[in-house]
Amino acid sequence: MKVKDWISVIEAGYSLEGSHDSWVNEVLDAASPIIRGWWPNCFVFHYSPETFHVEEIAVRGPAFIIKKATKSLETLSPKLIDVLLRSGNFVGTASSVFHKLPEQQDVFRRVTRGLIGDNLAFVAQSGSGGGICISMGLFKPTSATALERKRWPLIASHLGAGVRLRAVAESLTLDTESVEAIFDPGGKLRDAREDARESSARDLLRDAVKRIDRIRTREGRKDPDAAMTAWEGLVHGRWSLVDHFDTDQRRFVVAIKNDPLFPDPRGLTTRERQIAEFAGMGQSSKEISYTLGVSHSAVTNCTASAQIKLGLASRAELAAFFAQSGLRAKLAEVSLVGEDLLVGAYPLIDERHVDMLTEAERAVLAHLVAGSTNDDIAQRRNTSDRTVANQVQSIFRKLEVSSRSELASRLQSVA
Repeated sequence: MKVKDWISVIEAGYSLEGSHDSWVNEVLDAASPIIRGWWPNCFVFHYSPETFHVEEIAVRGPAFIIKKATKSLETLSPKLIDVLLRSGNFVGTASSVFHKLPEQQDVFRRVTRGLIGDNLAFVAQSGSGGGICISMGLFKPTSATALERKRWPLIASHLGAGVRLRAVAESLTLDTESVEAIFDPGGKLRDAREDARESSARDLLRDAVKRIDRIRTREGRKDPDAAMTAWEGLVHGRWSLVDHFDTDQRRFVVAIKNDPLFPDPRGLTTRERQIAEFAGMGQSSKEISYTLGVSHSAVTNCTASAQIKLGLASRAELAAFFAQSGLRAKLAEVSLVGEDLLVGAYPLIDERHVDMLTEAERAVLAHLVAGSTNDDIAQRRNTSDRTVANQVQSIFRKLEVSSRSELASRLQSVA
């Protein structure tokens, strides 16, 4: 009998053994005991603003189910891809998106031929144009549970890091360029290179090695919520910690440089661009802090400096700019008088997203997108803070978001 072990999914995500295909199967094997439903599948995907393709896929079930799952991925509509696989980490069911994409309900019924009533999916973004998805069939239409919504976004940070990791360290040795520190399991430093040579970095890495080693004990696994909170996606926004065994099967823990890399518009630093990209996925500052392994204040400071460099007035505008279907995705790069420029134009709000809002809510929404506080909106509209707060909550509820950043990102997705 398989034992439910949430930490084993994180461990599988950081495995560098074997091929990409075997890695996807390893992740699915680790996840299967903790997911409900049947016929689970797992696949890695990559995308650009105009393209989407599935790489490795693993499916559990009879041969006809494997064939059907593979075929269904080949026929995903662009709108469904945008909602599920381009819009940040996702935890939910197929039925939960049917009211946004009602035409997909008939497609779902046709593809499944009534064999399943719903599909539950967990999507982990790599932060650099790809990710990994785990999904499974359900007997009847339902919703993700509170526990799933709490734990899977944390696991997603690690699985997304795993997708990046396998891209930069497919054949890992202790001499691999991306390996910047080597430790014994107990935290004793064997070697440090690049940024890991700084004493503060060595201390952070040593503490993380010891902490993660405790998490992976039988005792540490007993409280998965505490364990997952303590095991951040990256150490100091730069390193993933991975087991490595030498030819004598001695175990080392290596720190691999694994932060997301992006082009650099308008002089953003790497960290500013990373945080802006995750804000564009609708992630909160708390989620970004966990995913990148940096402090909440660092996220706040980088967000503010990115806004200044890009000439944006608010975090909401920053999230809209970097949303998967936002302005950055639509910009063209041109060269003028020897200088590279980004050019383009787009509507800030697609009206199809807001047709269910009242006239007053639309007016409040316009102020939200512009970065106004509730107090400022109340003064501009000559109403009370309480009224504005209620209208904001109504907007969030109708658009199914929980923060202003997520709101801005949602407004840029395909309607």
